[in-house]
Amino acid sequence: MTIAEWCAADAGRTNTDICKQHRDTEEVRTSLGQRIAEVLGIANRAQATADAAMAREIVCVTRTLNRTRTGSCDPGYTLTGCTQTRYTYRAGGMAILRSVSDTECRYNGQVLEVQVRCCAMGPNPPPATQVRDQVLPEPQQPAPEQIS
Repeated sequence: MTIAEWCAADAGRTNTDICKQHRDTEEVRTSLGQRIAEVLGIANRAQATADAAMAREIVCVTRTLNRTRTGSCDPGYTLTGCTQTRYTYRAGGMAILRSVSDTECRYNGQVLEVQVRCCAMGPNPPPATQVRDQVLPEPQQPAPEQIS
């Protein structure tokens, strides 16, 4: 015979200490079971979201802009990085980054060169119309002079 059966067998036993303790224990057990089920449900949803995010295709482009105060991304792209890559003390040194949003970054003054990193997710990202793939020219070596 279980404690629950013993308590239920006689109505006079319901107010005994053992029956009260058993009821409290069962309430706690039921409450914990519900909480565990909720937490596992939340964890499963979070895992599904993480799996979906990891399965997405991400396309990123880096734009190099010269002599500008702002760096921006094309529509459909999200700004993920904004870095001042070139400066001179004569031009004012390092600039202060004033604002950053999902679409642009803004400096306090004109920046000599800034690299903006923009990313888009999905199997068919929007075209990056403002991105120009620049091939740097090879440095020219002066022709050796002939000494006669």
